[in-house]
Amino acid sequence: MVSTRVFLSVVVVFAVVTVGLLAGLNEQRSMIFLNPSPGARISTAFSEGSAMFGGVLAAEQVADNTLFVSGSATASDNPDQVTIMFSVETDDTSARVSQQENAGITSDVRAALIAQGIDPEDIETTGYSLSQIREYEPESRKYVDKGFRTTHSMQVEISDIDRAGDIIDAVVLAGANRINGVYFGLSESRMEGLRMAALKAASENARERADAIADGLDITIIRVMSVSEGYSYSPSVRAFAMEDSAVGEGSPAPSTEITPGMVQVSSNVNVVFEIA
Repeated sequence: MVSTRVFLSVVVVFAVVTVGLLAGLNEQRSMIFLNPSPGARISTAFSEGSAMFGGVLAAEQVADNTLFVSGSATASDNPDQVTIMFSVETDDTSARVSQQENAGITSDVRAALIAQGIDPEDIETTGYSLSQIREYEPESRKYVDKGFRTTHSMQVEISDIDRAGDIIDAVVLAGANRINGVYFGLSESRMEGLRMAALKAASENARERADAIADGLDITIIRVMSVSEGYSYSPSVRAFAMEDSAVGEGSPAPSTEITPGMVQVSSNVNVVFEIA
């Protein structure tokens, strides 16, 4: 008898809690989506994946009589800044000697950059490491210690992209022995302008799709209920190549040629429309 009463009590409590949760959920849905404030509700995401998730989530939670449409657009422009990443690597049987040699060459590289007109504050260290060199010898089937390697990685960012080749030549001549990458991009102001242009085009694309669907299904679009947007930024990456002309005695040293590509900004807009 006691067990039956306990069981019935648990069932009643569970039912009450369930009803309360459902009521709260329905109330939340009504507050957020069924009675939105005047105008579109816009949430901004920093990646297209996040924006898409937000749009899908809104589409799932909105009540009936809604239409979910996604629009996209891409805008491109010539880069107005370039980032050059390079390293100085030195090997020696002594860790101390490896570090000292690296410090000397790095100092020469910094001096060469300053001589090229680079502000010392724009010369950034992106990594520094000292590691033991171990090589596998097939004869002994063992790894043998070969000394130590010091690596000092740096980068510079300049707005005059036509000078990228000269900067690379200068750091290599000063002793840098690895070019890790050359990235062409946009300044913040130009990227923001490009993003706004792509966002506007994506919004127009979403509206055009919605109008086409409404026309095909003979329905009427009443208003925008929610909007989410995202964008992706694709800088241009280029390798460098030396001139093919042979360098003889007395001939000028070959120069590095850099060819930048277009930089793209893509925007995605997810819109939930109320329809009738």
